[in-house]
Amino acid sequence: MNLIIPTDNKKAPKKDNKYLVLLIDRKRVRIFTIHSSGAVERKEEFEDGHVPKKVQHGDNTWDAQDKIYRHIEDHLHRHLTLIAEKVKIYAAQEDNIAGILIGGHNQLFPKIIKHLPYPLSRQVIRTFIADLKAPFNEILERIKNLIKEIEK
Repeated sequence: MNLIIPTDNKKAPKKDNKYLVLLIDRKRVRIFTIHSSGAVERKEEFEDGHVPKKVQHGDNTWDAQDKIYRHIEDHLHRHLTLIAEKVKIYAAQEDNIAGILIGGHNQLFPKIIKHLPYPLSRQVIRTFIADLKAPFNEILERIKNLIKEIEK
């Protein structure tokens, strides 16, 4: 059996993978695709102002905290369900996504992954803490560094 060993030391060109990035917080969402080369392809943003941080309560304070927590969680559940639907529609229009990166606040990561439909929830490869109020170029630079780290 003969083995053919290439004589030149050139590496095969790297494949330009495409990643879906989901940046979320309690009000805003940014969804976009980015290539390994750093090119951003398509970007969508929307804001849902229905998730409160605080809720005023009346005089019955003995059970108010539990009701307030459930009220806020209900709004958050609806917000994350809406995000999951938007991501599902967005991902259906894209092809060959290598993985999903989720940025935002740490406590939202398990909740959004739980809300994503099955094939998408399995494609989440990394989460990272990001502030959506930060300039987009700063967030983009962090994502590029994250992709380089993933593809090593």
